[in-house]
Amino acid sequence: MEQKYNIFCDKRCLTLISGNGHSYLNSGHRVKNCKTEEEFYLFLSEWLKKQITNDLCLYFNVDIRVIKKLISQKYPEVKAAGGVVLNANNEVLFIFRSGVWDLPKGHVEAGESFEETALREVEEETGLGAIHLLKELTTTRHFYLLKGKWEIKMTKWFLMQSNDKGVLTPQISEGIEKAEWISKSQLDQVLKNSFRSVQESLEFDAIYHTEH
Repeated sequence: MEQKYNIFCDKRCLTLISGNGHSYLNSGHRVKNCKTEEEFYLFLSEWLKKQITNDLCLYFNVDIRVIKKLISQKYPEVKAAGGVVLNANNEVLFIFRSGVWDLPKGHVEAGESFEETALREVEEETGLGAIHLLKELTTTRHFYLLKGKWEIKMTKWFLMQSNDKGVLTPQISEGIEKAEWISKSQLDQVLKNSFRSVQESLEFDAIYHTEH
């Protein structure tokens, strides 16, 4: 049985599959069959260097744990956590930074749990108080360059709620220009200028209908 997981980079998605890749042959992805570890790393390197400019599906007929190990051996994984926060008006809290709408998130600090990180980052980046964590939503991964080397940021997302009616205060020192509550009617426009990992990994229809 095929197993898969996605890693994003910019506006592109890399899908890693353990199996024969048949379910992706007509998906619109560029599909590559990796017969050796060397081929796997070659295709991945070409994709990161944008020699392959669209979505890429790499399938390797080994267990998914082997594929994850190949990735972790070459690309360090950095742990992060973030919050999808609803208010009493059924609006979701977004931040605006570097010309892109995003959700508050950040790196896990020493001794912190993912839940503690998510709560801290929401408060620091938006000034919001009285935040209550409801449940874990999903995990996303994306490649990013740090000092010329590729790393993978693994982010756990948590659904939260807050009835704090105070003024939001974006964390200017972290380059955050705005923190705003976004209604469902505004969502499509905001997501057009957001990261693909946010667009495709978080089920906002279900989030906006969450009872709280």
